[in-house]
Amino acid sequence: MPPEGSFMYWFLTNRGIHMWITLSTLTSLAIYTFLTNFRLTSPFAHLLPPFSSFLSHPISFMSTWLEVYKLHTAHISAETAERRKRKVDDVVKRSEYRKAHGLDQGEGFGAWTARTEGEALGPAIGGSEVKGVNVVAMGDGTVGNGAEKEEKGVYKDFEGRRRPVKKWFGIW
Repeated sequence: MPPEGSFMYWFLTNRGIHMWITLSTLTSLAIYTFLTNFRLTSPFAHLLPPFSSFLSHPISFMSTWLEVYKLHTAHISAETAERRKRKVDDVVKRSEYRKAHGLDQGEGFGAWTARTEGEALGPAIGGSEVKGVNVVAMGDGTVGNGAEKEEKGVYKDFEGRRRPVKKWFGIW
């Protein structure tokens, strides 16, 4: 170990320098990996400019990369949406098949069945009419008939007592 007070001692014991070197190395490796992976797997890789043009026209280079990346993300999003739509359609077709052949007596395997859009959404949490009854979500996690009024700035604790809400820094 070099003597205290020397430059080498400062360099070897300074945490900030070591953190800077470590994070710089990891960040540069992550960026290189992202760019290489994107360049090899993107269907729009032929639209990317060569890396040599970065030094001569950096703004044009970056704007072209950004446009190609937007195309890539739109393409991936469209593929994912189509895949999800196919899976949902498949579940609906299986449900219709079970209903048509009388296999709908059990709720399906693990109660997983296709539902209509209205059944999947369920009643609104804030309050809605369900068979003539006004359903209201209470602040303590229960559902009541709306007879109790919620007081602002007051909550009900586990014993049922009403207590004022404690706010930290005036916001929580």
